[in-house]
Amino acid sequence: MRIDKRLVLIVAAALGAAVPGVAAADDAVSESDRFFLTEAENACASGDFPAFLWPYANSAAVRARYTALMVVTGAADSAREEAADLYLARDDFPIVMIDYSYVTGASARRFDVEGDPARLDYVAVDFGTLADDGARVDWVPGRFEPGEGDGPGTLIEKTGPGGRLEFERTIDCWRLTGDIREAAGAR
Repeated sequence: MRIDKRLVLIVAAALGAAVPGVAAADDAVSESDRFFLTEAENACASGDFPAFLWPYANSAAVRARYTALMVVTGAADSAREEAADLYLARDDFPIVMIDYSYVTGASARRFDVEGDPARLDYVAVDFGTLADDGARVDWVPGRFEPGEGDGPGTLIEKTGPGGRLEFERTIDCWRLTGDIREAAGAR
């Protein structure tokens, strides 16, 4: 019987076994991603979904670990399932946390290039629950009236299309199953 060594390595890596050469993939994870992976694990252990969303939104490594094999994406009326590797390869997660506020992923990427914080588009984030202890995050960009404490303040005007993220509860954490966005013309 012929055994495909690549398949054995993939299965062993998926099961967390120590396989020579597979550990090199962990070495490629940045210090920042290691930090976010630890933060995600801590949030999972404590059952704190809002604390989990922060590392999920800010780290591709966390998204790779905690995304379902298939993700429902697109606009609500035309959403479709796509393989996680295709979804993740776009590197287009819709929100990112900067300081204590969520901003659109697109404006965070502009900020990384241009360095102009005035171009950040802040978003309101609303946490909800789904069946079977799943979590839902509704987000919308807008103008905010400054409030007390951290964050952008109180939403006073929606400035663009938003969306929702859906996470199913797993035995020990959550995983993204849906990234549904409003159409570009929606307000």
